[in-house]
Amino acid sequence: MGQMRFGYVRKLPSGRYQGSYLGPDGKRHNGPSTFTHKADAQAWITGERRLVEYGAWTSPAARAEALREAEQAEAERAAAEARAIEVLQNTPTVSEWIERCISERQSRSRRPIKQTTADNYRKLARLNVTGTPLGGMRVTEVRRADVHEWRWDGPPSRTRTQGAKAYELLVSVFDDAVVAELIETTPCTLRGAGSPERSREPESLSMEEVDRFLAAIDLPWARAALTIQVTCGLRIGEVLALRAKDLDLEAGTVTVAGTVAKIGESGQRSLVVQAPKTRASLRTLSLLPDTTPELRRWRRSLGELKPTALLFADHVGRPLNDDVLRRVQKKAAASIGRAELKDHDLRATAATLAAAAGASVREIQSMLGHTTPSMALKYQTATRERDAERARNMSLRWQDARAASPSPE
Repeated sequence: MGQMRFGYVRKLPSGRYQGSYLGPDGKRHNGPSTFTHKADAQAWITGERRLVEYGAWTSPAARAEALREAEQAEAERAAAEARAIEVLQNTPTVSEWIERCISERQSRSRRPIKQTTADNYRKLARLNVTGTPLGGMRVTEVRRADVHEWRWDGPPSRTRTQGAKAYELLVSVFDDAVVAELIETTPCTLRGAGSPERSREPESLSMEEVDRFLAAIDLPWARAALTIQVTCGLRIGEVLALRAKDLDLEAGTVTVAGTVAKIGESGQRSLVVQAPKTRASLRTLSLLPDTTPELRRWRRSLGELKPTALLFADHVGRPLNDDVLRRVQKKAAASIGRAELKDHDLRATAATLAAAAGASVREIQSMLGHTTPSMALKYQTATRERDAERARNMSLRWQDARAASPSPE
């Protein structure tokens, strides 16, 4: 039996090799099959070790079961879409109409919705409409009073935001019903029903807190990812979608060209890199000059990568689950007394520091890849020179803050 730093490989009487290891759960896990060559068994163990190191490990048996369930779910979804055609001759229920609208929006030739958007709509419908009296009503039977009762007398477990988003979905599908001439007017006319109350305003870190936050992160890849996020204002999915060609340390820029999205519902999700939802999200930003030396050292540690290779990936090059990065973020935030820190707080921090460095509102919107209703009519990006000046000013203010406060331990 040959001993490795992680796991074991043994030769069986048949002449084949079997790999095994003790998992984080304290149990021994064998390979899914035996191997003809010892190197193949060792490679399997190496892959399992990397999953543990990335914090993405689950038992091989659990992964196999999740795959079977995902395949079954996909087969059931395809069968459900086929059955939807059979009810076209009859007036659909609200739940049926929602599903038909989602499917049509996915398959239309002009501006089809993304799979992630469809999944979110289906989740909203499943949690808020399916199984309710409204969900079982025929579209032609629904009156304003029915919608009022559903919206304001919903289950206590429904959050304000979830209720508002579910109502917005209902508004859109009943608008489609008017266009399809199923009904003459929409019953969704409630004032304020689609406006969620913000339960918590975004909070930002001070420059001194940013220093301590980043210093508390031990993993180089996570520190690099969160450095980019907290100083450039990227969304977490945008950070995890960065490829080697997107980070130009010679020019001092980072280009946002995609986002990591979760396809499917909880327990059956897969991760994909896809284009952002809006043009405003496609942007190139200047890195803070003060951050580039450490980013350069981390980038060199990765060795040579293909231009399209993900910078933050698992052991086989697939996108990382954002939960992996969030766990690191949460731990670092707690260590500086900011356990409540969320993703949007890091973006708020970048915006606040940029504003303090003299960036205009439009420049901050450009940096964040954000567009308001008024900007949607005429979106203008900030100039590269002004963005570079914004980064330099932020970096200088950061250096001044460091000089005025003790170094983090």
